[in-house]
Amino acid sequence: MNRFILDRRFWVLPLLAWTLVIAASFAWNWRELDARATDLAQERALFVFRMVESVRLWNARHGGVYAPVTADSPPNPYLDTPEREITTPSGRLLTKVNPAYMTRQLTAIVDELAEIQVRLTSLKPLNPANAPDAWEAEALRALEDGAPHVAVRLGAGADERFRYMGPLRVQQPCMQCHAHQGYAIGDLRGGIAVNFPMAPLLGTQALQKRNIWLIHLAVWLLLSGLTLYALQRFRGQMQDLHAAKAQQDALVDQRTAELQHEVADRIQAEAYLRLFIESSGEGILGIDAEGRCTLVNAEALRMLGYTTADELIGRPIHTLIHHSTADGTPIPAERCRLLATIARGTSLHADDDVFWRRDDSHFPVEYRSHPLLAGEDIIGAVITFTDVSERKASEAQLRKLSLAVEHSPASAIITDVDGRIEYVNQRFTEITGYTSEEVVGKNPRLWQSGQTSPKTYQRLWNAIKSGETWYGEMLNKRKDGHLFWEESRISPIRDESGRITHFVAVKQDITERKEHEQHIWHQANFDGLTGLPNRELFRARLEQALSDADELGHLVALLYVDLDGFKDINDRHGHEAGDRVLHQVAERLTATVRESDTVARLGGDEFAVILHHIPKPHAAERVASKILDQLSAEFDVNDARVRVSASVGIALYPEHAGTSEQLLNRADEAMYLAKQGGRNTYRFHLPTN
Repeated sequence: MNRFILDRRFWVLPLLAWTLVIAASFAWNWRELDARATDLAQERALFVFRMVESVRLWNARHGGVYAPVTADSPPNPYLDTPEREITTPSGRLLTKVNPAYMTRQLTAIVDELAEIQVRLTSLKPLNPANAPDAWEAEALRALEDGAPHVAVRLGAGADERFRYMGPLRVQQPCMQCHAHQGYAIGDLRGGIAVNFPMAPLLGTQALQKRNIWLIHLAVWLLLSGLTLYALQRFRGQMQDLHAAKAQQDALVDQRTAELQHEVADRIQAEAYLRLFIESSGEGILGIDAEGRCTLVNAEALRMLGYTTADELIGRPIHTLIHHSTADGTPIPAERCRLLATIARGTSLHADDDVFWRRDDSHFPVEYRSHPLLAGEDIIGAVITFTDVSERKASEAQLRKLSLAVEHSPASAIITDVDGRIEYVNQRFTEITGYTSEEVVGKNPRLWQSGQTSPKTYQRLWNAIKSGETWYGEMLNKRKDGHLFWEESRISPIRDESGRITHFVAVKQDITERKEHEQHIWHQANFDGLTGLPNRELFRARLEQALSDADELGHLVALLYVDLDGFKDINDRHGHEAGDRVLHQVAERLTATVRESDTVARLGGDEFAVILHHIPKPHAAERVASKILDQLSAEFDVNDARVRVSASVGIALYPEHAGTSEQLLNRADEAMYLAKQGGRNTYRFHLPTN
């Protein structure tokens, strides 16, 4: 029994027993509920059967009636024509509604008012439409064999239905019509079939099934919980008893072991302390209240240049290692910081002092001195120190580098691995206008202009995160909002283990260089007089337009515009007037087309217009007409008003040409056709056969 309670693996047995009991109860209740649904369905079907049978008997007792023939009362199919139809003196046609016909019409009304289907079936149907289906035929055979009724549930789920058939036997009132057919009272004439869905009945049981499930679950949880609680309480009490006994035994063993190991622990502690002191990477010295050495480890001997501890033990530390400053100035004992520890009882940390070696050389040290107390009495001090020669040299080198970076003509930024700024130099402040206090702890996106592609930043981070150096140009924004160009080189900084800890960026302001390059590029690609793209840039944009048309399946139109009568303006008003006319022509042409289109000056008084992505050739005609209207208006030059016209040639790609050069030639040829046609007009290129 104790094992059963203490070992939780056995607790599953009572839980399993409760589970079986609850499951058996649940299954019995579930079956009872399902059987109840069948009983309810049978009661419902029996009620309908008896109702229809009662109506049939009532109809048989009263014989038939004649009713007008309507859509709801068609001619009786069960009687011969002379018997079933009569005509009134007024000429109205009546049909006889006999008991069978009246009963079948009643069942049709039941079908319409409810989901219950009722059929009268006969062993020998007069109307073939009333012949029984397969199930009804089987049910009739069962009734013939003496079954009081037939009831069954068919289908499953939402399609499950209840089918019932009760016997239709000949009674005394029925003999009025069926006596001549050879029937006797009590003979089976047929059956009344009732058919309806189970879903409404099962739906009313959903809540009951849910309640059964919840009740059994709750009972199982309650019984299981109480069982586990009781087992846990018994187990806890038994464990407490075992634990108390074990604790008492352990306490006796512990006391015995403590007495046995106390001496050994002390010896081992002293050995560990000595081992720690000897293996320490720092020099360790012990002094008494008079400043005499009482302890020295191997590292201290090595740094101070001594061979054995006996050379220091019992001798004054101040006189041996701390008698002078680095420049040889003597330090009086009353100013010795090492001795101040035992004089005042305070700890000391210093990294700006030197110790002297046995060979009278000195080295920079970082040391800590802690007093040793016995109660409130100072009995000495422990001094730990390290040689910081390399660190001092590194710090000196770092100061040089820091000064070099601080006064560098390039902007310098250092961030952590998450991009938070830790340092910026003075040149950064001069270029961006941000002070160090304004940016430290922030992200460099602070001065992004928003005009550099996000892909550029993605490539930057991918490179430096993988340990590579990134080089590139960015357009950034100063604190005052002005934009400037930077040439940047960003590199990762790694620690001794190779892990990236920081990023350093060195940047140059290249705004003037970029502006100069832009100026040179603009001079090389734009007309100096009109500001329009020149012939070179025009050819590049035409090639791009044709490439886009090939890729997207668009039309491109090229309009070649040549001014009519421009030479007369130069001759009569001078070249300055001609230049003003050309400048105004460029403005009017630009205003005529879309921003996505291109207007270029090819030279002299010749212009070209590239219409990108036009839906139909007619669009090029509309633009050409607008150009002619715009250029036909007067121009103001030198207090005079002059007029020019234009001849426009139109060529389409890919309809008229396969290359940019061919397209330009076709437009030029079309322009000459316009001049030959009287000028101040436009012409399309005419393909030659």
